[in-house]
Amino acid sequence: MPSLGVALLGAVVLGSVVLWVAARPGGQPGGRYLGEFFGVEAVLLLSCSLVLATLLRGIERAFGGLDRVAQWHRHTAVAAVILMVVHPAFAGSTPVPDVSAAGLRLGDVALIGLLALAVWALAPSLRAAKWSRLVRHLARISHERWLTGHRLTGLFVAAAVVHGLLVDPVLKASAPLKAAYLVVGGIGVAAYAYRELFARFVVPVYDYTVADVQRPNEMTADVFLQPAGRPLSFEPGQFIFLAFGGADGWQRHPFSVASAPAERRLEVSVKAVGDYTRDLHDKLKPGTPAKAAGPFGGFDYRGGGQHQIWIAGGIGITPFMSWIRSFDDSFDRDVAFFYSVAHESDAVYLDEIEQAGKEHPTFVPHVVVADRDGFLTAEKAAAGRNLADVWVYMCGPPPMTKAFRDGFLRIGVPRSRLRWEEFAAR
Repeated sequence: MPSLGVALLGAVVLGSVVLWVAARPGGQPGGRYLGEFFGVEAVLLLSCSLVLATLLRGIERAFGGLDRVAQWHRHTAVAAVILMVVHPAFAGSTPVPDVSAAGLRLGDVALIGLLALAVWALAPSLRAAKWSRLVRHLARISHERWLTGHRLTGLFVAAAVVHGLLVDPVLKASAPLKAAYLVVGGIGVAAYAYRELFARFVVPVYDYTVADVQRPNEMTADVFLQPAGRPLSFEPGQFIFLAFGGADGWQRHPFSVASAPAERRLEVSVKAVGDYTRDLHDKLKPGTPAKAAGPFGGFDYRGGGQHQIWIAGGIGITPFMSWIRSFDDSFDRDVAFFYSVAHESDAVYLDEIEQAGKEHPTFVPHVVVADRDGFLTAEKAAAGRNLADVWVYMCGPPPMTKAFRDGFLRIGVPRSRLRWEEFAAR
């Protein structure tokens, strides 16, 4: 079933279509009218994408978690860029006299800028298709540098909004369409301004200090944070945005919380997969100040049924550890927990997981080491279970969760009973 957020997003898009059909002014050639509609619809989707990037709690609840918000943020942005690419071909099919040269230049800036950011965002997946050397280079650029460039999105959207006001003959001929366009564009630009200028004063930020750093292997660092004042409250399975101080510090990065809510100290796990996280793994030390914002996310097994399968891959073990550490005498789910790693040395928290299995008989853990046991599949994880009655929770790298999602759907697990934490960075 679609979430409330998806339904509202669809209603906004459909409402725009209906308005453009109902309010078409006379004297507008069909090809050009369609092209201008594509352009305005692109601005609408871009504005929706900017609103989704605000991290507002109401939006997160409407979509069922910030990871789902991130998915739709990407979907709307990509669809908008596609519409922007086809917009000039149709809009230019009939010449417009005395068109604003400045307006045209702003349109070029918006199109080139947004197209470049879209290619940059999609570069990791395009790289597999052996695209150009430029795409392969963009794919190797760290997430942190991409995020800095991505913050220009709102400026390019503002350029697109002004472009439409200056050159679109349909908007000049129709007061209702122009009014709707101004509202949509204004909301998008306002959302961008809020995110860049004011969100830091609205979202609660908590001061912490790094109390300890443990490095169980060459890729993972467990970071323990002591609150400097009031500690952050969260539910098991949620994540936070965390920024560490230092010469190159205060870069915000999402981390799932591994500790239980009852613990005063926060624990997060850092996997060295990019420039920033690699530096954290190698250089982070006790005494470093940190700022935590949140919590976010709705990854919670308590919303599922009696019989469940949990699958953790790599660093995706983190939210499950928060669940496990929160077990008490009221834990009543029948859970088969699979912790999948490539090599035995990659596995962490094994003693705690084993102890939880001893203390709670309905929690049955399995550690699957790929180079010893072969790859875990949906068929193996679901063996012996009633597929119509099971709920599945997954967290790990995107290729892993996609493979399991497709596998469980293939063997008959209803999509409504599949839950996964979106692990993609962009």
